[in-house]
Amino acid sequence: MPAVIVQYVSKPRPGSSLPTILEHTKEAASLFRKHGADVSVWTELVGEIGNIVFAARYDSFEAYGHAANLLASDPAVLEWRAKALKAGQSEWVRSGIVSQLEI
Repeated sequence: MPAVIVQYVSKPRPGSSLPTILEHTKEAASLFRKHGADVSVWTELVGEIGNIVFAARYDSFEAYGHAANLLASDPAVLEWRAKALKAGQSEWVRSGIVSQLEI
């Protein structure tokens, strides 16, 4: 089965606190890992410099779907989202789901 990666790309707002953004990101990673994701976080070095890419990898679409259901119903995730929105440190750029191609 092909692996699946969900990417969330955000851009720090002018005057934001990178330590605060990274703390929110660490909290999100913990929640995603709790529900089965292999999480990595990246910063763009060319093009949209400074954007932050949060990547959650799953072994299959089935695993992703299961995790998505758990994330959507976890009260801790809802609390995290509210906290991150209230902090207003970054803004959403884009998100996407990619599926691995076997070559």
